[in-house]
Amino acid sequence: MDPRRVQLALLLQRRRRRFRLLLVCVVTAATCGTLAGLVGPRILIGGTAAGRVAQSTAPETQVTAPTAATPLDLASRLVLDPREAQANAIRWQKMSDPDRRRLLDRYWNLAGLDPEQREAMLEEYGAFRELPEQRRAFLRERAAKLKAFVASLSPQDQAVLEGMPDEARARRLLDLWQARYGPW
Repeated sequence: MDPRRVQLALLLQRRRRRFRLLLVCVVTAATCGTLAGLVGPRILIGGTAAGRVAQSTAPETQVTAPTAATPLDLASRLVLDPREAQANAIRWQKMSDPDRRRLLDRYWNLAGLDPEQREAMLEEYGAFRELPEQRRAFLRERAAKLKAFVASLSPQDQAVLEGMPDEARARRLLDLWQARYGPW
């Protein structure tokens, strides 16, 4: 066989190998990027990629109290439907950085609550999720109206409300609402 043809065949064979290697690298990078995009938000807020609780490496005899700023196991506590988890991951990717920061601040505020308060809040949320969809929509709408109403109050009224216990605050808000709009 002609040496030039042999050399050309070897050259083409090397190019094919390089192209296949490059293709494998590109596919691997795309797969890793996609996986990191889907799993990243869950890992960031304390979950694991499979949505399961991460197993502790501490010995079982050692009991430690949770610290104020430890990641919470919200994924298993809230028992999200896989479609909800996927929708949340997509929503997280589309969020702007300030919105992400705001949600992370809310998360760490929840982590900083007393364990009893946090437990009560999570139980209330669980009870809310068990309500029919129409009732939840109604309550969300009413909460949005109430939030807008509180934002429309004077700074003095807001400061007074913040200093009140929960029941007194609710009564005062109801009185202010009725004074402005009539019956609740």
